[in-house]
This record gives sequence, C-alpha cells and structure tokens, in this order.
Amino acid sequence: MGEQSDYEKYRGKCKEFSEALIKKDPSLRLVREHYYCPIWGEQEHWWCEDKTGKIIDPTKDQFPSKGSGEYIEFGGICICAECSIAVKEEDAIFMSRYPVCSDRCARALVGL
Repeated sequence: MGEQSDYEKYRGKCKEFSEALIKKDPSLRLVREHYYCPIWGEQEHWWCEDKTGKIIDPTKDQFPSKGSGEYIEFGGICICAECSIAVKEEDAIFMSRYPVCSDRCARALVGL
C-alpha cells in the first residue's frame, strides 16, 4: 500500500487536528464554518486563529488550493431548514444536522 494522499490524511479530521494544535498552544482559538476553495467551492471546515487573527490551518493541504482560498467564520446564525428563517444557533433545534426554528418546523421537516 502506498503513502496516504493529503486528502486521505486530513479529510474529515479538521476539528481533531485543530484541537491538537490548541492543546500545544492554548492561545489559539478554534474557528468553524466554511473554507471557500476556488476549485471545489464552499467546504465545511475547522481551523485555528492566533491572537492577531492569522489563520493557522493544519489540514489546508486536503484542498487543491492548499489554503489560498477564503475562510468564512460562523456568525452564530443558522437558517431554518424548513422555513428559511434566521435563528441563533443556541435557539435552534437540530434535527440531525439540520437546524429548525421551532417544533412546528421540526415536525414539518420529518413529515408530521
């Protein structure tokens, strides 16, 4: 078996690698949302930032653009998967990975 590609080594492990960096340097901050790769488009992602706002991405090599794209931080607002209303993450109800704004939308999402 050959050497692992960067894609195989890092894909799906963004949070894990970022948290490992923070253990080594607690001054770093864990950040999540999307990385916009000019080749693949918007990708869900986790990375670190230092106190100056510099991005430190231990898994950037999984992307063909190797971290030269745009990092977009989560602003705390989810969009209801049923009615498209914006809702704060702490107020959202999560149906698996889908946020909804209310019990009514939760029931509608699952067909009730």
